[in-house]
Amino acid sequence: MFKRIFPVLLAVLCFIPLLFKVDWSKTWDYLRGTDPIYCIAGLAFLLLMIYIKGIRWSYLLKMQGATYSVWNCFLIYMSTLMMGNFTPGRAGDFAKVLYLQKDLKFSLGKSMSSTLVDRVFDLYSLLLLGCIGILAYPMPLDANLINAVKAFFVFLILVTLLAFNQKIGGVLLKAVFQRLMKQDHKEKTDKIFDDFHRGMEDFYKPAILYPIFLTFLSYVSFFTGCYCFARSLSIPVSFFYNAFAVAVANIVSLLSFLGMGTRDGAIYILFKLIGLQDQAEAYSMLFFFVGIIVFSGIGLACFYLKPIELSFLFKKEKAPVKAATRRKTRKK
Repeated sequence: MFKRIFPVLLAVLCFIPLLFKVDWSKTWDYLRGTDPIYCIAGLAFLLLMIYIKGIRWSYLLKMQGATYSVWNCFLIYMSTLMMGNFTPGRAGDFAKVLYLQKDLKFSLGKSMSSTLVDRVFDLYSLLLLGCIGILAYPMPLDANLINAVKAFFVFLILVTLLAFNQKIGGVLLKAVFQRLMKQDHKEKTDKIFDDFHRGMEDFYKPAILYPIFLTFLSYVSFFTGCYCFARSLSIPVSFFYNAFAVAVANIVSLLSFLGMGTRDGAIYILFKLIGLQDQAEAYSMLFFFVGIIVFSGIGLACFYLKPIELSFLFKKEKAPVKAATRRKTRKK
């Protein structure tokens, strides 16, 4: 229960301080002056980002010996993005697994492998871009933060190199996999992992460089869209600083419901460093409306074009039946 309400509580707790820091009259003034042409351009670039990711996912599946059209991948991406926006840590993104099981008859483990690799590309991109941004735009008077980022940067590269070594990667992945799965299903977990690892073996090859390139291309499109939002509000921020701020905001937004509070706080802090705190909340609200609400609406339309059973999102765990109760039932 606590896990479900924690993202909502965190959103509220992070948003409360902003209520007193933000000049709301200026925020509304900026929003009233929004240029709709730039907003539409920004939305178009975000959709292009998803289409490129659809190409990437289609290619990853091709590496596993399956053929799945880019259009199907795009529809599923948009649908699961909508689900991800309304689930903690964007867990709804993993509904892709269900589509692969239904359409390609993949096993659970094999479905998870391409889905996880696809997701990790995005997460790594944001982490790397956030690290590079902090090194390029260091926080004032905080050398410890810079050293911590450098250490994390080295650690991230080291783990990546180890993970893509087939033998070492297998050990690392199994350790993570077993942590995620329940121990009382160990035999079932081992079988799923065997399928998962066999699926991962398809990615231990030089061809993985093409999806990496597509990831870079998709984020160029994403940051261009975000920059269009800044231009629509006439915010005098550079393309690269805006990309850095959005990368950091996207990472912390994973922690709260719809990214509320955490995303706003990150953008406020980072924009304040360059004297743009008055525009920060207007930018955050515009990004929320176009990038979350409008995007989720398009995702819902895509879901109707490519539906899937969603009961797994609402399934409640059954309470364990006590031994005494079972014995009474047997006597009867």
